[in-house]
Amino acid sequence: MSERSPVSYFSSSRRGWFTVAATAVVGSVALSGCGGSTSTAPTGSEPQTIKFSFSTANPTDTFLQDTAAAFEKANPGTKIELVKLPAETEPQTVTTQLQGGNAADVMNIRSGQGQIGAMNGFAKAGLLLELNDAEFSDRLPQSIEDLFKYEDKFYAVPLSSMPTGLIFNEAKAKELGVTLNADSSFDDFLDQCKVARDKGVSLAALAGTVPGNPGIMTLMLASSTVYGPNPDWNADRAAGKTTFADDKGWQQALEGVKQMFDAGCFQDGAAGAGFDTLISSMGQGKALGFFAPGGAAKSIADGSKGAVNPVVVPMPAPGVSEKYLGTTAELALAGNAKTKSPTLVKKFLKFFMDKQGAEMVAKGQGTLPVNLGDYALPASYAPIAELYKEDKVRPLPQTDWPSAKVYDSLGKGVTAMITGQKSGADVLKEMDTAWGK
Repeated sequence: MSERSPVSYFSSSRRGWFTVAATAVVGSVALSGCGGSTSTAPTGSEPQTIKFSFSTANPTDTFLQDTAAAFEKANPGTKIELVKLPAETEPQTVTTQLQGGNAADVMNIRSGQGQIGAMNGFAKAGLLLELNDAEFSDRLPQSIEDLFKYEDKFYAVPLSSMPTGLIFNEAKAKELGVTLNADSSFDDFLDQCKVARDKGVSLAALAGTVPGNPGIMTLMLASSTVYGPNPDWNADRAAGKTTFADDKGWQQALEGVKQMFDAGCFQDGAAGAGFDTLISSMGQGKALGFFAPGGAAKSIADGSKGAVNPVVVPMPAPGVSEKYLGTTAELALAGNAKTKSPTLVKKFLKFFMDKQGAEMVAKGQGTLPVNLGDYALPASYAPIAELYKEDKVRPLPQTDWPSAKVYDSLGKGVTAMITGQKSGADVLKEMDTAWGK
């Protein structure tokens, strides 16, 4: 688990927690074979059938299949063969297939670096198709384009943009007299933790045994304390201009975690809890929310058939007046360098960046297109809408860290903090050690 990023647990997928809920109502997913395109093409042209491997945590999700079908309809004579991979093992499977030369023509990968299935490692090894058309670079927001480049060349496209926050059962909270909204300060958050405790519930469930959950929670705080004031903090760290241990914003973020624990914001036994606790605690009314990418709100609503309709509340942070929203475009699509149909692969990837394809994915996944434009935010995103309007949005930083060990040190360190085994200063020093020089 230490190799996976905080978002991977919730997204590609939402594998870490949604699978627990889904297995109760859904059977196993059939897995078909992989390998490059095999169709016979008209004389003088490349094959017009390509294979697309992907995964979703909820086996009933069909947004990727629907998008592929829409592409076929818009491009008569083309065929997209779908290869659905188990969500839990998809990054490892794609890595093995690419290295073995039998990967699909198009596949799910992760943007950036520092985790299994990340783009940079594949691009460095020459395993991905270079996306050298200007249409790719022109459609990527500048704030995230580096996540899809290796040595100034593009090799992947984002699947969507995922805002993160507290997935919050607002209706249940109102019943209990707990008030939390977009305007709540960090002190307000701590106060409401105590109100919830007095009513016999926790404001937030935490899966302390999986580094991704305490890790993503802390990154939400750091979006405001570190990356809001300085969007280039990672570059400064890489240049040796700062460290985690010496940075006031990181110190504030870790202190905020301790304050949340001391205020009783998490359920009893949070340090030893797994992802099943997130779902069961919310479903049983023992917790009012948990920390995750916003697509989790749609999954909860779909899984409960509308009985629970959570909203995504932006996480306030201590010691700062400005609130920033952490988002991620971690999930990506890329082409196989060995494909026999490079033109068709590029056309298919561009479709996911076009308005039609991007909006189909966003609506099906409960996320957002990376180019938001006039896209209407879902009702669950009402509490974060103003932050988008004010451009107070920052990419989560972990996909630009040099190693998965940096995030792993954060996630495990936070759990050690709430059990009293480490201090915030200890955690930050370990992150610096993991980063290296």
